[in-house]
Amino acid sequence: MKLSSRLKILRYSMFGGLGLLVLALFHTQVIKGATYRRMSENNRIRLIRLEAPRGNIYDRSGMLLATNRPAYHVYVIPEDFNPSEIPLLSEVLKLSENDIRSHMSEVRHASFTPVLLKRDVSKEMAMRIEERRPKLGGVFIQVRPIRTYPEGELGAHVLGYIGKISRLEYEARDQSVYHLNSWIGRTGVESAYDRELRGEDGGRQLEVDARGVPIRMLQERKPRPGSDVYLSLDMKLQSKLRPILGSRRGAILLMDLKTGGLLSTLSTPGYDPNSFVTPSRNEERLELIGSRQRPLFDRGLNGLYPPGSVFKLVTAMTALETGLITRHTTFNCPGYFQLSSRSRKFQCWFDGGHGRVDLLTAIERSCNVYFYQVGRLVGPKLLASYARKLGFGSRAALEIPTAEGLVPDADWKERQHHELWFPGETISFAIGQSYLLVSPLQILRLIAAIATDGSVVEPRLLTSNGHPETVTGNVRSSAPPIGPETFRVLRQGMLRAVASDQGTAQLARVDFGKLAAKTGTAQAPPGDPHAWFGGFYPYEDPRIALVVFVERGRSGGITAAKIAKQVIQVYNELYVTSAA
Repeated sequence: MKLSSRLKILRYSMFGGLGLLVLALFHTQVIKGATYRRMSENNRIRLIRLEAPRGNIYDRSGMLLATNRPAYHVYVIPEDFNPSEIPLLSEVLKLSENDIRSHMSEVRHASFTPVLLKRDVSKEMAMRIEERRPKLGGVFIQVRPIRTYPEGELGAHVLGYIGKISRLEYEARDQSVYHLNSWIGRTGVESAYDRELRGEDGGRQLEVDARGVPIRMLQERKPRPGSDVYLSLDMKLQSKLRPILGSRRGAILLMDLKTGGLLSTLSTPGYDPNSFVTPSRNEERLELIGSRQRPLFDRGLNGLYPPGSVFKLVTAMTALETGLITRHTTFNCPGYFQLSSRSRKFQCWFDGGHGRVDLLTAIERSCNVYFYQVGRLVGPKLLASYARKLGFGSRAALEIPTAEGLVPDADWKERQHHELWFPGETISFAIGQSYLLVSPLQILRLIAAIATDGSVVEPRLLTSNGHPETVTGNVRSSAPPIGPETFRVLRQGMLRAVASDQGTAQLARVDFGKLAAKTGTAQAPPGDPHAWFGGFYPYEDPRIALVVFVERGRSGGITAAKIAKQVIQVYNELYVTSAA
């Protein structure tokens, strides 16, 4: 081939190559220019979320129960991090290489998303990381709030605690509010009011160099702190009540009858919610979760137990309202009751029997035989109906979840066990046994209704802007319309139970005022019976309703009544004597 021909081919090839280059540049800079510009910006700009400080939680007097403290957190942006530096990062953080890889793999489909590697590191560790920033591209320290509970165990069951969101929870929630590093309320008020407490996150827009090291801040939006929450609880009162229960498992509930606000929701054993937000307390957290004592369980609001003789108040109320008995109706108590001459004997708790007693005496002495007779007259259907109308078998209208309980009857047994209801089960039902299960909170509602002629509001936990006299969302109890005479008879019987030397609640008697109450000793084989006490104080103008429950406490008239006396003494000291 001639030289001129070769030169022509070379010239055409050069022009063709230049033409292709021009087309490629046009495609890149004009057609795809906007796309590549965005990609370049993404490589240059990092968006860092600024977590909003969680709102505080206070008691009725302004005592701080839940707040935040600043803490150093270590994050990494996987796209900016060189995997060859994992050994160095592992050494600095005292974190295994596998853990680091595992954390970064959580956002493998979003490599520009910051990943939390370690929470709440020491100031010294934070400084060491800052010193090595040139080698640890993509790793940065951020000061973020961490939840803390200044009073520890005090009020923990109602407050609840927070925990890191799981991937499933994240995917199920509003992702404009929550993110993969979010901490959310797990139980109690922290959970029920999570959206109000968490506020609104802010963010920073940073420019970084090729190694992912920040150069300058381009823009910042400040986070909006969460709203504060005020509770009706009196933690000074509850702190004085805590030693009274000691090592027992149980609960003490107090309710302000004027507002419906709960003053105490003490449940033992308790736990320190700081265990769930402090990384260094992992072992303690695992012990709490696995403990056979179940310290995380709120016995006052969610515990379900047979109520024993406290339920006799419901039996009496049902019979009085339906006209099956009056206050003067008497039955003889020889120490036992038989449905027929061939049936087994249902024993009274008092050996030898109480003799012939009327209703007031039966309440005073908690005569089983009297209420066996009343239960036989009332029947399971009517008794169950009134129990449900009084709030048993349903959740209380409280701001946090509470137990539902169980009110049995013949239809329930047929559905649940495919068996007939026997007359002997009605006898047990009438004295708070059988399949019946209630919570201490439900007994508190019953006592409050009796103390106030049914005009009591539902128990509440939140107050309006820290004013304890204005409980948030007050609603009237859904108790059935019951005549004032019925309530008056029940109150008189409860007064005699405390004031009489033969009353089952006499050990709760105080010398500075009149207390009315009903005790209960609930059989719960194979262990010891549970001890109950439900009452109101003072008798003439009731201000509080209280319930004392001791799991396996053996005797309501001894164990629970003695505790109740101390509770009233503490209340009187704080609310009456100190105010005088």
